[in-house]
Amino acid sequence: MSTSSPRVHWSQKFPELRCTDPRLELLRYVLREPESETPLGALHTTLERIFDRALDLNDPGSEERSFDERWLLAIFDALRTVDLRWYQFLLRSRMGAGDAARVHFALTQAQVWLENRL
Repeated sequence: MSTSSPRVHWSQKFPELRCTDPRLELLRYVLREPESETPLGALHTTLERIFDRALDLNDPGSEERSFDERWLLAIFDALRTVDLRWYQFLLRSRMGAGDAARVHFALTQAQVWLENRL
């Protein structure tokens, strides 16, 4: 018989991160740790290299949304709904084709990781 305790969901451990869009709060929380060894951490590193600057992220729980946060949510939505025209527009509006290919790989990995935690 196993004596391990049941796994606690993130929303129970961090109730202050619950809001109308839990994806945004999870993004904010995880992306605050750029060395995170998660697919979101890899996406964070890739985007900051391509943009040559830090991502503009608000504190978890903030009602404001930065341009980077809105862009990330839109691109994750386009990927989730398979809206390829919108997805491609969002990528190519901020980067060249080679960088878009690198970001696409990181995004698909991060999307799976993110959806499994919500």
